[in-house]
Amino acid sequence: MQFLNPAVLAGLFAALIPLAIHLLHKGDTQPVPFSNIRLLRALHSDRMQKVRMRQWLLLLLRMLAIALIVCAFARPTYQSGTSWGGQVAPTAAAVLVDQSYSMSYRLPSGTIADRQHARVSRLSDVFSERDQIAMIPFASTQREALNISPDELNQRLAEWAPSQEGTNIAGALRQAVAHFERHPELKRELYLFTDGARHGWSETPSMRDWIGDARIYVDMLEETTLSNAYIEEVHFSPWIASAKEEMVLKVDVRYIGPAPLRNHTVDLFVDGVRVGRRSLDLKPRGKTQVEMRFTPRTSGHINGFVELAEDSLPLDNRRYFSFHAPSSINALVLGIQPASTYYVRRALNAAAFSDPILSAQSGRIDELDADTIREIDVLILCDLERLDRTQTQIVHDFVANGGGLIVFPSVRADVKYLNRDFLPGIMTVRVRGVAGRPENKTQFRTLDPSADKHPLFADLISSEETDAAHFFTHFSLQAERPVEPLAYFDDGQLALASAWRGSGRSALASFALDLAWNDLPLRGLFAPMIHRLVREFSQPVNRFAAYTVGDKAHRYLENISLEAPIIAESPNAQRLRLQPARTDERYVWSIPSLNEAGSWKIKDGERIVDQFPVNLDARESDIRRVGRAEIKRALGEEVQFLKSNEHMQLQILGSRYGRELWRECLALALFLLTIELWLGRAQRTQRRANKLLASEERL
Repeated sequence: MQFLNPAVLAGLFAALIPLAIHLLHKGDTQPVPFSNIRLLRALHSDRMQKVRMRQWLLLLLRMLAIALIVCAFARPTYQSGTSWGGQVAPTAAAVLVDQSYSMSYRLPSGTIADRQHARVSRLSDVFSERDQIAMIPFASTQREALNISPDELNQRLAEWAPSQEGTNIAGALRQAVAHFERHPELKRELYLFTDGARHGWSETPSMRDWIGDARIYVDMLEETTLSNAYIEEVHFSPWIASAKEEMVLKVDVRYIGPAPLRNHTVDLFVDGVRVGRRSLDLKPRGKTQVEMRFTPRTSGHINGFVELAEDSLPLDNRRYFSFHAPSSINALVLGIQPASTYYVRRALNAAAFSDPILSAQSGRIDELDADTIREIDVLILCDLERLDRTQTQIVHDFVANGGGLIVFPSVRADVKYLNRDFLPGIMTVRVRGVAGRPENKTQFRTLDPSADKHPLFADLISSEETDAAHFFTHFSLQAERPVEPLAYFDDGQLALASAWRGSGRSALASFALDLAWNDLPLRGLFAPMIHRLVREFSQPVNRFAAYTVGDKAHRYLENISLEAPIIAESPNAQRLRLQPARTDERYVWSIPSLNEAGSWKIKDGERIVDQFPVNLDARESDIRRVGRAEIKRALGEEVQFLKSNEHMQLQILGSRYGRELWRECLALALFLLTIELWLGRAQRTQRRANKLLASEERL
């Protein structure tokens, strides 16, 4: 047994007060004259003996009642294996407070964060000044752990509002382990306050061995009837964007709820103007895809967002997007001879009929010089064998300065030249040799439609044999990061690789455009494939970056002085001065943390030089509760789940030190006082009877 408030035990001296009063008021007996009647004298003596016994019993009951009341205030606890009395051992406590955006979910009584803060504030009654307390707010990025006293707990809670980030429970647990390791001599306790959303738990490894013998308390929202509609993703083809040409957006809307949601509206805004609205019927725990169409009015950078009608979690009702609508695209196709560029020229000429901003020129590789590609956006080298040193450097500079390069090697390509001189300047890829035989038409490869496909070809490569291109021979490519695969063969080998270098981007095909090697130029997918490649590789360097809140942004700015005052501006107009850093033969401007969703701007003074969208992590919007089995897998089977309908302090202290006995002490004291009251009344009745008997004896 232990006393949680042992100093109060000094009050046990109060139990001696009834004894002192009894001894001080005990007077001498007064003789009463009476006739010498032996029977009455014996009866009186017997009654007085009972009165004395009753008085001593009343005295004992009063002393015990006072002692029990004092013990109740000392808060005794019982747990097997503990000693009697003494001070409670100090504790190293790690308090993990969820700050993910799902904590902003609005309940009838307020947000989940309001409920959480009210629960956390009650810990001030659990801790003492001798405890080492670390408050660890957590979201997708790690926050600094704060060492605080119990009195500072409520003050710190008032400073922590939910962020716009997702959940990273594993990172917070590692911070808790670090806090425990700084205090190895203390008992360990871990408190996790969260909404219980499932995101983050499946990615959390088992931390039981790391946490060790710490007691673990989990407080989470137990309500299971929550509902939420949110935008999971916005799909579109930015490579085809151009002014005054219709664009199609496919919006994935998910709904978590107990019943269908009827007539839920979704709006489309472009450059701050609403350009479309749709009404949806959403099914519980299902995804609904809706198409929204609009036509960009001007060329250049275009921002927009899709917005759902407001619900209990308004933060995830918007999904931002942006794209670049070029005013013109100039492509140059070069080959060893005119026949080398025939299929590509035909494909681009066909595309130009439906794409008014696209223009294509052609020529011979030996005509390649700096003036030839000065106004070119995309350079396509067909049937490439080798270039001289000057031409090689021209191509490298073209890519580094923002140009797009697409290379189809020749069947007679100089592999040594490619690996030694050409490819190192544009991407980390090596050509390993030739696979397959041109004369063997029965053994061929096809492009894989089931692999993780680049969005460029997501709807283009078919699994139908009649639509598939047959590759009888190809080069084997060995790629290293940061090379990005664009397409694979069905045997898993790389078919088309892409990489950034400087401000430009390059693509390398593992096959030649030769009918002896493949029949791709004769297939229906060839023309749209070339068109998409040209469109894609004409885009600015930063167009492909997709950010979520909490990410670090790296932006490559063109035609910017290194001494210019570059400012990053958040959607809420917060400003941050950026400094350039050298990397990969170019300069990058980095934003340490994107802390809110919306359209971010980078300015040179007041001139906007870059814009990009930042979105929430849509996985956090799935507000379904995580199962207790999943929590126990991550934290251990000994996890104690705090109940919202029971006093939290009693639950924690009962687990920490055993069951508190103050209720039993007060109940027993009340019982003893009841007996004392009954005996005292009987004694007063007996005293009146004795006085009456004495009066009769006098008579």
